[in-house]
Amino acid sequence: MAQTDEFGEELADFVRRVAELKAARSVPADDLPTVLDAAIFELDHVAGQLWPRYESLSSTGPSGVASVDRQEQQLLKALFQRVPVPVALVDRETVVRRLNFAASSFTGVRAGYATGRPLTGFLAHADRAAFRSQAAAVARGEGDRSLTVHLQQQPAVPVRATLTALRPSGEPRTAVLVVLQPADSRVPSPSACRARNRP
Repeated sequence: MAQTDEFGEELADFVRRVAELKAARSVPADDLPTVLDAAIFELDHVAGQLWPRYESLSSTGPSGVASVDRQEQQLLKALFQRVPVPVALVDRETVVRRLNFAASSFTGVRAGYATGRPLTGFLAHADRAAFRSQAAAVARGEGDRSLTVHLQQQPAVPVRATLTALRPSGEPRTAVLVVLQPADSRVPSPSACRARNRP
């Protein structure tokens, strides 16, 4: 607790110094390099001292639980990115939060470009309203859905979009996990997989 209090005091001092630097913008032009040097010093202080201490404090919790949670989240993020099936995580308005590598290849849209944009923007115009409606229903908890859509870049190829609700830990709203695959491909049932693996 003492470390947290000490960190809080140091952070409060930093905020006060930043306020002073903001007020110093009105100094004569000849004195501005000194103010700029002070601002750079404060940024170095945050990057070199405050941020590492914050990470250290936030990773230690009751019996290191926060550290374990962080490791688990990193593992899940890595799995999401590497799973060989095209997967997107969207909100109830279909805004892309994450797009894995396979989905980026499948849709022809870079993950960085897709993030923050509605997934419906990458679908054929005729499919957008239905997809939006189904995603909202899934986010409301009305069950998993599946529908056929067409990508704007390949409108002749039908794509099966399977939607399921997902509640990321620590988040107030339900997200929607979207799995994309060619409509003519079939995912084998669990019983078919077991039968195929028998000697």
